[in-house]
Amino acid sequence: MNRTTVDGPELGGGRGAGGVLVLVDPSGDGHSPVAELLAARLDPSVHLRTDDFLKVIRTGQVPPHPPEARRRSATALAAAAQAAFAYATGGYQVVVEAPDVPPTLDTFRRESRTTGAALHYVVLRPAAAGSPLARHSLDAAALTPDATADAVLTALADRTHLLGW
Repeated sequence: MNRTTVDGPELGGGRGAGGVLVLVDPSGDGHSPVAELLAARLDPSVHLRTDDFLKVIRTGQVPPHPPEARRRSATALAAAAQAAFAYATGGYQVVVEAPDVPPTLDTFRRESRTTGAALHYVVLRPAAAGSPLARHSLDAAALTPDATADAVLTALADRTHLLGW
């Protein structure tokens, strides 16, 4: 069941469709004011943090950087992607906050392809020219959180940060 968007832009591109925005905010505090502002401006919306999916793993914890941490990270990202697209197929606009570029976006792409819900990807930092991230980067260093949220919403409306399958 898709719900209609009450006010503002839709990540799904119209017709009350839900969609997912993976927002990478490397500010380092793990709690992005930009993600909060976006979730407040998208209606109905859901705000998920990839870090929360890692924190709920209670046993089998390993330090974040050794090779054995890859399985834990991959499982947590898969759970985040599945949750995000479950909400999106219900008509919600989903902001997935990540503190760093996810090691792979394939999980999110797979869920987007399976559900048909749109997937947007925005990295809030400048990318080097020629970088594969350049198309999805937004230099927000000189912007306030409100101005950054406005810039992200403009990019979403223009569909410039839509991530293909």
